[in-house]
Amino acid sequence: MLAAVLALAAALLSPAARAETDVTVEAYGQQVVGDGPGVGLGLAGRLDAGGPAFLALEGRGAVGGHWIGRGTVGLDLFGGSETIDVTGGIFLGTTGSWAPLGASAVDPTAGVELGLGLNVGPVRGRYRHADGFRGPLEARLTENEWRLGFEVGRLQVFGQYVRFNPGDDSQRIGGLGAGASLTF
Repeated sequence: MLAAVLALAAALLSPAARAETDVTVEAYGQQVVGDGPGVGLGLAGRLDAGGPAFLALEGRGAVGGHWIGRGTVGLDLFGGSETIDVTGGIFLGTTGSWAPLGASAVDPTAGVELGLGLNVGPVRGRYRHADGFRGPLEARLTENEWRLGFEVGRLQVFGQYVRFNPGDDSQRIGGLGAGASLTF
């Protein structure tokens, strides 16, 4: 796993990759239901190095609920295609939850991420699945994200649905929201 991370880092930092680098930043809000309704917010950034390699950072949380922050290194298997995106990556990060009295539970997380995107003209569709472990291996964290957006130049506005499970089936949480991303 360490060898894969080092190989991806080398690809991202190569002179040829830096010449064609895109940076994307995004923000979104969502209404979270499941563990008690709440408002969720998310921020993310992604570095595409002109080839198949990418580096992504993201944080997502719900007021009075669960949160996650992670960094992903990965590959876009059809990096040259504008129509189809098939991605895979590995991530490291942390998850947690806020208790009613302000205490917080924090666990490290690591796992894999797979994605499939379809771009038809200005319409962008994407499905992403993240499967990780937090704390002991029996406490799995899974996320499924469906996104539909419309792109104008370097700006994309989107709607999304995220379904995540912070441990067991009794704590399934989902969020429906909207956001925007900008690519530089």
